[in-house]
Amino acid sequence: MPAKKKTIARPRASSVAKPQPKQHPLPPRPGGLLPTAKGELSNLKMKLKVLQRINEIAASTFDAHNLLDRAMDLVTEIAPSEAGSLLLLTPSRAALRFSVVKGGASHKLEHTELPVGQGIAGWVAKTGIPLIVNDVEHEPKWKREIADKIGYQTRNILCAPLKNRSEVIGVIELVNKLRGEDYDDDDLEIIELLGGHLSTLIENNRLYSEAREKVERISAMAQTSAQISSSLSVKRVLENVMQVAKDVIDAEASSIFMYDEEQNDFFFEVATGQAGEAVKQIRVPWGKGMVGWAAEHMQTLLVPDVTQDPRFYSKVDEKSKFQTRNAITVPLKPKDKLIGVAQVLNKSGGTFTPEDVELFETLSRQAAVAIENARLYTDLQELFINLIRTVVALIDAKDDYTAGHSSRVTQYALMIADQIGYSAEDRKRLELGALLHDVGKIGMPDAILKKPSGLTDEEFAIVKHHPAAGAEALAPIKQMKEIIPLVRGHHERLDGRGYPDGLAGERISRDAQIVCICDAYDAMNSDRPYRKGLGMEESVKRLRQGTGTQFNPTMVEAFVAALEKQAAAGQEAAR
Repeated sequence: MPAKKKTIARPRASSVAKPQPKQHPLPPRPGGLLPTAKGELSNLKMKLKVLQRINEIAASTFDAHNLLDRAMDLVTEIAPSEAGSLLLLTPSRAALRFSVVKGGASHKLEHTELPVGQGIAGWVAKTGIPLIVNDVEHEPKWKREIADKIGYQTRNILCAPLKNRSEVIGVIELVNKLRGEDYDDDDLEIIELLGGHLSTLIENNRLYSEAREKVERISAMAQTSAQISSSLSVKRVLENVMQVAKDVIDAEASSIFMYDEEQNDFFFEVATGQAGEAVKQIRVPWGKGMVGWAAEHMQTLLVPDVTQDPRFYSKVDEKSKFQTRNAITVPLKPKDKLIGVAQVLNKSGGTFTPEDVELFETLSRQAAVAIENARLYTDLQELFINLIRTVVALIDAKDDYTAGHSSRVTQYALMIADQIGYSAEDRKRLELGALLHDVGKIGMPDAILKKPSGLTDEEFAIVKHHPAAGAEALAPIKQMKEIIPLVRGHHERLDGRGYPDGLAGERISRDAQIVCICDAYDAMNSDRPYRKGLGMEESVKRLRQGTGTQFNPTMVEAFVAALEKQAAAGQEAAR
């Protein structure tokens, strides 16, 4: 029966005064001389070669996985082995994760975790003592289950700790030395040398990644601040802030709940992630879940594991089919008044850190400021538009038959804008311009405006001046600069036969081309002292007859499509 092979465990360096003697001393040369000089020179050359190779690897990449992968290629080369693994401690330090695996069945082990203290690698991680086992069948520390699970025949193992400032951060494990040989102290010495430099590379890479992450976070914060300063669209700003929060904090999803004071609950204003659309119809009652708690206590809430926290409101997950693991929840409270709650869910690959909480609180403060600024701006915009509507109503009231004309033209213009895909900003400009398109009539004599019969050439010349008069009246007002082309050009024609400037084709602003169609349609479709309104069908017919000469054909068809859609919706509602 063959003799049982030995297990060699190296004690911690601090527990001995000098290195242990090798187990099998080399025999003396003939003549009584030991071959020390040649052997030491060869060993020194090997060490220098290893250092050169590891430095080349370090200089070649900043990518952590690529660096470790190439380092393990070197490990299995200098201590020729069938397989090798690099296992790193998880953030909790409770387990080792197979980060890089070489050799047969490697794909079955990648990202697998081994509890610290279990198996040979787990024992080395726990004690910090390297271990050589040349007969695993007789080694009680060996965890047979892993080899059986991947179907790998294991003969012997060399395992050395990776340390950073005396603290274990992982282990290198080699399996089955080639040519049926045993691992020895020479193998362990060279692997420990390599492991020391590899530990330094891992630590440097970690510091580099942390520094890069901080730069990315600062950059994201700066970009978010710039967006808040440059945009008053609350929806757009909040979507950007929450996307930044999701990406920079490395979360699966993020959302903002707005507080509804009347119903005393919360609704989703913005939601990113896979369940983004599904959750937008969900409302959370006051005091319920993490959202309700953060709002009620006006405090940030960090929950590492929602299954262990009674404040978790599972109904949101049930409705959205999203599985929440952990979360940061922050109340939005500009000027100490609650307006909503922001939340990020599921830290990728772990749990949220205090740094994540600090960053998300900062982003949430920015979101709160954005909401408050947008609300103030919206209030001012509504006040401004209401004042304009009042002025327009006074203009329209000069003629009983044109009452409501500007409001109807505005409604029609926005129908075309929605049909052809106007942006929100362009739509606002068009709305204001359409409301004020006839502002030049404010100084026009009532005798002309209310004349029940046809106009003389002199009277029509006065009427034709109202677009220019309107543009001149608005010119001193800085905020009206963008709508002046519409006000001045809404009676121009594509063929150049319009007024006041005889513009043709693309020289007429798109807004003016839209209002030209809507103005003509409302005039044809409205009652006059001398005739009844023509009705939708006849008015549309005449618009189409004027396409290419007076009206833009594409916009006419967009308007017709919008009118038909409106009529169909009305019929459906009447049923």
